[in-house]
Amino acid sequence: MACVKVEQWLAEHCGVPLQKVFKLKTWSYAFVTVLPEHKEKFRENVEGLLMHKCSVSVSEGTPRKSKPKSDEQPSAKRQKVKDFPPGHIPTLKDLQGKLKNKDPGDILHKSAPLIDWSYETQLSMKGTHIKTAVRSFTKQVDKKCKDLSLTAPAWTSFEWSKACEAPLGCACPLDATIGTPEDHLEGYRNKCEFSIGKTDAGEIECGFVRRITDDGYGRIVASCDDVPLVSMAMKKLCKAMRDCVRGSKFEIFERGKGWQKGYWRMVMVRQSTADELLVMVQTATLDEDQAQRLSADLITALTQAEVKVVSIYLQFNNEVSDAARPGAPLKLIHGSAQLRMELLGLSFHIGPLSFYQANSSTCALLYQRALEWLRPEKDVAVLDVCCGVGTIGLCASRCCRKVIGIELIPEAVESAKANAALNKVDNTEWVVGKAEDVLPEVLQGLDPSLEVCAIVDPPRPGLHTSVLRALRACSQLSRIVYVSCNPDSLVEDVVKLTMPSESDADPFVPLRAVAVDMFPHTLHCEMILLLERNSKVKDPRKAVQQTRPVLLHHSG
Repeated sequence: MACVKVEQWLAEHCGVPLQKVFKLKTWSYAFVTVLPEHKEKFRENVEGLLMHKCSVSVSEGTPRKSKPKSDEQPSAKRQKVKDFPPGHIPTLKDLQGKLKNKDPGDILHKSAPLIDWSYETQLSMKGTHIKTAVRSFTKQVDKKCKDLSLTAPAWTSFEWSKACEAPLGCACPLDATIGTPEDHLEGYRNKCEFSIGKTDAGEIECGFVRRITDDGYGRIVASCDDVPLVSMAMKKLCKAMRDCVRGSKFEIFERGKGWQKGYWRMVMVRQSTADELLVMVQTATLDEDQAQRLSADLITALTQAEVKVVSIYLQFNNEVSDAARPGAPLKLIHGSAQLRMELLGLSFHIGPLSFYQANSSTCALLYQRALEWLRPEKDVAVLDVCCGVGTIGLCASRCCRKVIGIELIPEAVESAKANAALNKVDNTEWVVGKAEDVLPEVLQGLDPSLEVCAIVDPPRPGLHTSVLRALRACSQLSRIVYVSCNPDSLVEDVVKLTMPSESDADPFVPLRAVAVDMFPHTLHCEMILLLERNSKVKDPRKAVQQTRPVLLHHSG
């Protein structure tokens, strides 16, 4: 595209005065100059827009005098290019790219890459990230409709966005980012996994992996003492674990190409709202005698530590990866089988393998907002897709007729049933299986007189295509609240839920979105999105037209 065309397009969309635009016709990029005070607004307005069917990204330009010299090593070049100038606020994607190409150097900045930014700035970054996701699915639906010669939904238009006071290019308004409470910005994680290995100095440590060795197999481990995400109780537990392993007759697990040896591998710790700890220690497979000796030493070390350990499990894993296969041997060797967590006035029992949100205080805020948007009323049935141990479904059960939870992991469903009984909730049903397999039958069995709403909280890859198809096909389903730990996969799913279709005359419409910072100081960001059927959505453009003043002309 010629430079003049790019300049015209930018002038129409960027919302700030352009100082200079330079582009050669064969380039797929352009250099744009704006005043320093307009830089962030330019980025917000242009990032993620589509130009000739391609998504536009904005990155900081490098002055000619700052470019790396030709005789510098490639790593030195890359480091110079990736460093950000003073005062510049990068996007989360900018920082993700920087971390891929540059070792942060210490375990603090690897575990908490945003630690040097104020928390207010972190919230702004995450709000911008979610705005980019909303802008992305808005533009993708518009583009797909044009490619297929379909009429694009009204909500993809500029007029719709303006009428509902959404950011430029976004189909729906964004609420202010939900942050973690100030008194929980450190030590907020209720679950952590710690590796057992050796430091750069060759000493045994229980902490986080700082780097992988050059052969791609070994793990260099660093202490978690300086990591703000980890609670004091977990740090004390790691110290007790480290001392136990250092004094043990069993060696740490090590691996290489075609070989592995040793036993101690990793430690998973869960912490309750009452500061009780459930600990799962993973080792290579032990025979019965070895397991008894190791367990005895482990129980002594952890129960004598300055923490409240109420449960200890032993898991056997012989894989190269610390991620054990489903069904890997798991044995309770001390204390209670489960940990008790309190959330929004309910109690939940969770085991070592249960899914549970890792930030208890912010989880409560996330669920409150999700339920506010879901509106579970007395004549409403709630579908809890990917329900885990039933947390949000049980919270919704107090307001609606019935909750149906769907979950792949049988142990989680058993926990959901037990949690329902624990809280004396009797209007729930729990179904084991892949959502894409069981959801169609569940939907067919619903009372036709009930309105249905759904809350979905899928893993990072998002929802299976057949789940999305089943949700769209259920005419009783009036709204969906989508809780996402990966806004990129949410974008793909929203496109499938909202695209016009000849076989489905009532697709969903995105109405509200919000970023949720479950993980302060990290690059991770959660998102909640409300979608409702097109037939139930009021066109905001009509409300704007009705409020416009009417000019009365009088004849003389």
